[in-house]
Amino acid sequence: MLSSKPMKKAALFLLLLGFLLQTSSAVEIKALLGMNSSKYQFPSAGNALDTRARQGMSAGIGCATDLNAKIKLEINAMYKDQGVKTTLQYSPDNPVDGIYVIRSIAVPLFFKYRLKENASPYAALGPECVFVISHRLELPGQGENFDLSDNTKKFMFGYNAVLGYELPLGRWALLAEFRYNRWLGSFLADTQAAVKMESLGFILGGVIRL
Repeated sequence: MLSSKPMKKAALFLLLLGFLLQTSSAVEIKALLGMNSSKYQFPSAGNALDTRARQGMSAGIGCATDLNAKIKLEINAMYKDQGVKTTLQYSPDNPVDGIYVIRSIAVPLFFKYRLKENASPYAALGPECVFVISHRLELPGQGENFDLSDNTKKFMFGYNAVLGYELPLGRWALLAEFRYNRWLGSFLADTQAAVKMESLGFILGGVIRL
């Protein structure tokens, strides 16, 4: 179960966003699809697993509104498939390849700055609420997988930094962007272990202005 304190913060976050969007006259709706390369961050090399970056997919929808001619407020709801590849040493002569897979729904909020009012590069920065759906260790060569959900927090905060380009086409637009994402704090429930998530993603999207 999620604790009441993070849930209250997430609810306040969404209520504030809803109020801001309702007071705006122009709204954009977005469809987003992309890939990400993720890895785990360990506090020291001494307790790090033998891990390698893993590629996964991300997909979602977004909603944005103009705050002025160059600054937008945007919220997304993104499904993310993240994790890492690993090699587990059951014995010196028996290494086993494994995959840690974390699936989540992320709700990032961006403040986006465009260099120009029309076709333009842009930069964005903002916080993120993450709702973890599942966390598994898969051993493809052994035909086994282990559910790690009970040892994983169900709610995390994070942040995103974005560089992108948007090309208007009348009421429509196309966009491409790079996103750097990092979770704040360890996602493991065990207070004796600390592991963070970090990823770099590439997103393509379509936009319609209502």
